[in-house]
Amino acid sequence: MMAGTPTFFWGYLRNSKPGDFETVRILLSGADKCPDALRDGYLKKHNKTLLEAYGATETSPAITMNTLEFNRPGSVGSPVDGVQVRVENYETGESCAMGEIGKILVKGANVMKGYFDDFEQTSLSIRHGWYDTGDMGYIDADGYVWHVGRLKRFLKIGGEMVSLIRVEDVLQKFLPPDVECCVVEVPDALRGARIVAAVTQQINEMSVLKSIGGILPPISLPYKFVVLPEMPKTGSEKIDFRTITEKVRDIVQTR
Repeated sequence: MMAGTPTFFWGYLRNSKPGDFETVRILLSGADKCPDALRDGYLKKHNKTLLEAYGATETSPAITMNTLEFNRPGSVGSPVDGVQVRVENYETGESCAMGEIGKILVKGANVMKGYFDDFEQTSLSIRHGWYDTGDMGYIDADGYVWHVGRLKRFLKIGGEMVSLIRVEDVLQKFLPPDVECCVVEVPDALRGARIVAAVTQQINEMSVLKSIGGILPPISLPYKFVVLPEMPKTGSEKIDFRTITEKVRDIVQTR
């Protein structure tokens, strides 16, 4: 078994040769959303299924997981034994209907008792035994959980909720294999917020916009592209959204 973040798996894919993963039975991706292009890459180059799982430090860490026997690509799998997952409306707190996007809550013996010496944060994160992950998603008819991003990675434009993760996922499909992307929001006096895409190389912006425009609604399309040759990452090799957002806002404001 080999587990890692999508960033690590991109690196392995670029630098590996067919046959390098012959003895690996399970490839497990987590910590960040696994792009379709990454899954397709492992299937085409190595004939291996890249499975996606979901967890958090506060849940020790597993919440849901795809397996070789039960795998729904794009989802983060079904809850592991002993874990309950509930999705609630982020405004009303009511349970969401099947397929309806809301906040992901988790309950089970794996959930922490609280943050050490931090009653306030604990009371905000755990209510009636349910841990509020701060993530957004939905549950389909077969019980698979679909993670669609952190609540903080959603924004309202013209009254519509837009998932930056969704925009990234679609955008990545139309970028060259060696180009990374990160979609962020920047303040806008008229709309309140606008979408900007950071990429690691210059691209044919018109061509890419035309391609993703056939999938995403106009309100979700980036209005500008910014080149960041090095995409900032955290110590665990996860995309550092906060730093990227700051860099992009600085660039946009000075233009």
